[in-house]
Amino acid sequence: MISLTKMLTGKATVSQEITYCNDESFIPERLKTLRKRLAVVVLNLTARCNLRCVHCYANAGKGLENELRTEEIEKLIDELAKMRVPVLLFSGGEPLLREDIFEIASYASKKGVRCSLSTNGTLITEDVADKIRKAGFDYVGVSIDGLKSTNDRFRGKAGAFESAFEGLLNAKEAGLLTGIRFTVTKYNLKDVEGVLDVLVENEIPRFCLYHLVPSGRADFADDISNAERRNLIEWLMKRSVELVDEGHDIEILTVDNPADAIFAYLKLKEEDPEKAEKLLEFVRYRGGDGSGERIANIDMVGDVHPNQFWWDHVCGNIRKESFEDIWLKPRDNLLLKLRMKSKLIRGEKCGICRFKELCGGFRLRALRAGDLWGDDPDCYLSKEEISG
Repeated sequence: MISLTKMLTGKATVSQEITYCNDESFIPERLKTLRKRLAVVVLNLTARCNLRCVHCYANAGKGLENELRTEEIEKLIDELAKMRVPVLLFSGGEPLLREDIFEIASYASKKGVRCSLSTNGTLITEDVADKIRKAGFDYVGVSIDGLKSTNDRFRGKAGAFESAFEGLLNAKEAGLLTGIRFTVTKYNLKDVEGVLDVLVENEIPRFCLYHLVPSGRADFADDISNAERRNLIEWLMKRSVELVDEGHDIEILTVDNPADAIFAYLKLKEEDPEKAEKLLEFVRYRGGDGSGERIANIDMVGDVHPNQFWWDHVCGNIRKESFEDIWLKPRDNLLLKLRMKSKLIRGEKCGICRFKELCGGFRLRALRAGDLWGDDPDCYLSKEEISG
């Protein structure tokens, strides 16, 4: 995740809270200590879902008979606590369809592992919101991919927008940190501004814009152009500063395109070179794509992946060996290579880029385009910008 708000204004909201970071400095000590550590584990609790979204990376719908049992997940949480993993993100399918989710989250919270929830929001009644809070969740991210008609088409269900937004407000009223997760595609690009306006009107503190990753039901054909992407990120940068200037405690982040951080640096360098160098130092600590290093995914049957979009590669299974051994004593060739990716990256753009060690592109997207170590097709920077 790249916090445009933090990089451009020095302020953070939800990001600061959910990582136990109370350091107000531009480069928090917490970020420095997490630079080369596993920072987030995404746990897919179930394949079940009450919606059918057109871009679902998990191709969710029906549950699987061999999904992890409660006791298996609690054993995993014991390991994560021992490894001092700061954040466990519960996802799905729809994680709230898992009957033991509150028991599992409560167990993790008591072990000192902070819990975040990624949900479509439609099941969060006032009662459920209260249960989410009592179970120890710190953050609830609700997926909303457009205004009413656009979102409902995405979700495959009429009324999904109203249900999701009501769930989001229920979570906020329960005292939970909340945010909107928006995956941008050519179908909903026009709605980004409107959804952000709704977020501001309701004082939701976080807006996460996800770049599309071709996985599951999503494909390159659904993506926006790089010219559109560049214009969008430039607008989000401008809006993130405006919101802080207007006194809003709202943070804008982008996900799954590390080029956004470099673009922010290059744009700021034109206006304030001294501040831009400070931002570049922040990027140096934040790092690029953390797949296989700072980010791990464990799916509903216990398979371990470099990230939640990479289900066609399995690094191991927690039913056969400990997660700690899979991750910290890796024998998987892909994991080993991802941790030395700057030495392997090639291509007409990524291969010559002066920011290769800070960005490195999103490797899975490069793989989907034909070459794991080649160019990330969603990089919108010019050759002049990356060659210096």
